[in-house]
Amino acid sequence: MNLRTRVLLLGGIIGALLGVGVAYLYLRSAPIQVDESGKEHLPAIPPGEALRVGLGVLTAIRQIVGLGHPAGK
Repeated sequence: MNLRTRVLLLGGIIGALLGVGVAYLYLRSAPIQVDESGKEHLPAIPPGEALRVGLGVLTAIRQIVGLGHPAGK
């Protein structure tokens, strides 16, 4: 297995584990609502909060990509 394949595989595994961890934490913190028919629903996320989280994720990705570049450039 070459280096590129190993890095992509490791990144995919880490990303999946992080995604499951974040979903677990969100489910623990969000109040679950039950409607009249007994279906469970999560509350809607306000657009401003979703935008803030999305920008935070993009910032983190940009910092990770920057790890591969020399510090002076």
